[in-house]
Amino acid sequence: MSSQPPASMIRKTHFSNSRLNALGIELLDLDDIRNKLSHSHYSRPERVDFELLMLVTSGQGVHTVDFTDWQLSTGSLVVVRQGQVQQWHPHQSFTAELILIDPTALPGSVPLISSKEAALYKRLEWRTCSTLDQAMQKEFSNSFRLLRDDISRFDNSDLEQALFRHQLQTLLLRLARWQRDLVPPVVVHQQGYKTYRLFQSLLEQHFAKQHSLKFYADRLGYSESTISRASHSVEGRSAKAVIDSRIVLEAKRLLVHSDLSVAELSHALGFTEATNFIKFFRRHAGVTPLLFRQQRAIRK
Repeated sequence: MSSQPPASMIRKTHFSNSRLNALGIELLDLDDIRNKLSHSHYSRPERVDFELLMLVTSGQGVHTVDFTDWQLSTGSLVVVRQGQVQQWHPHQSFTAELILIDPTALPGSVPLISSKEAALYKRLEWRTCSTLDQAMQKEFSNSFRLLRDDISRFDNSDLEQALFRHQLQTLLLRLARWQRDLVPPVVVHQQGYKTYRLFQSLLEQHFAKQHSLKFYADRLGYSESTISRASHSVEGRSAKAVIDSRIVLEAKRLLVHSDLSVAELSHALGFTEATNFIKFFRRHAGVTPLLFRQQRAIRK
């Protein structure tokens, strides 16, 4: 991992391993990270530019992802998605195994994976933190050990890269099946799920400047009602609510983890006037931006 904190912004951590960059998959023990970083660096919030799977193998602790403190114990599985802000907490004794996945190595990005197959993972619906049963703990740990053994002799050949990616895909599919069984199934038509995935992907690229559903509908070539139906089937809420929620989440991240002024922040999120942003934020968050920042500062 490497991190570069832009001035006034959230520190961003990228996938960076010169030997494994072409593969896009790295395996670590949590102690590997603790030993590499200083106390102050380790405990600072970071926006990850990769996806992370963390399995707690012993002990108890806390991990924060986008303002939620997740209580961890043996068997806890934490899923941190690209773009989320996480925070490690020092002076905790739990141990964990981690898999870092560059976005280019995820199902849907690998050329050999069809869009239909990629949709089977439904990673957007995975819980941030859940507890694996003993069978899944053993299965995950065995997969982790196999990957670590193989990575120690990784030679960067096409054969080795294909082997690792298939092993990762198998693990993710098993986790997808397990995640599916955690909650009662919601029947979503494949086309609806595909439409929602395309909408959310485009939203991630443009939410800071484009707030209207019409923009996303025009870019995707769908009607606004089609995107809203897809959003309701996957998220249980309208597409406009998804857009607003994404803007509010980013506003909260910047209010807490950056020193941008409210005026600077409102401009960064596409509002022409700070007063419009303040009204928008208060309507959705229940408090003014400044009060939200003050409240989170007190909790730190």
